[in-house]
Amino acid sequence: MKKYENFIWRLSLLFCLLLSNTLRAETTTTQWYSPEQLTNLAKDWLETELAIMDSTATEIQVTALDSRLGAKECTSELLFSLPAQFNPRQTTVQISCATPANWQLFLPVRVTEWLELVVVRQNITPGTVITADMLEIQRRERRLVRGNIVQDPSTVTGSRNKRSLSVGQIINLQDLCLVCRGDIVTIQISNSGLSVSASGVAQQDGTFGDTVTVKNQQSGRNVQTEVVGVNQVKVKF
Repeated sequence: MKKYENFIWRLSLLFCLLLSNTLRAETTTTQWYSPEQLTNLAKDWLETELAIMDSTATEIQVTALDSRLGAKECTSELLFSLPAQFNPRQTTVQISCATPANWQLFLPVRVTEWLELVVVRQNITPGTVITADMLEIQRRERRLVRGNIVQDPSTVTGSRNKRSLSVGQIINLQDLCLVCRGDIVTIQISNSGLSVSASGVAQQDGTFGDTVTVKNQQSGRNVQTEVVGVNQVKVKF
């Protein structure tokens, strides 16, 4: 009788183990991913990883997986990664899965950052007063841009160029004088909450942030000022 009871107990235990394994197998989700889905998932992951918020400023080009690759099976979480040392402009995203069969895929990726900036619409000779119709905004690749660019045409309208500018050339602050020697400029004076203005004559050329000497027309004194706009300076204390 005791042997029979032990047999029943072991049989019950075996049944419970089989049932547990069956339930575990049923709760394991098998997911199939098409090459197109994997490509889109890699792009979404990369956008999040690189904290890309403005799609107009940053463009991601992912080389799509070949459709002939067929669907890939995965019962675990897909893993995405970048090389330890990667070129931010051209890199590779790795997609991997551990189960049921360990597999890896690699997708070439090109990341392009764009800037909207001001360029000239016509050839401009030195000393020309820049007007709004001479300028336009274009999009250029960030890595090809150098110097202090201009992104708002209104900030430089009325300035003069110090060197020749060609059609399509990027406007650089070093190419312009917002305050030119001999120009009548407005001097802004702010101190202890009191603001006044005066007129003066610029003694040298300058662009945004430059320190230039200006002769006050009322007092005849030279003052050190900072260029803050076209024909606009403020006294430096």
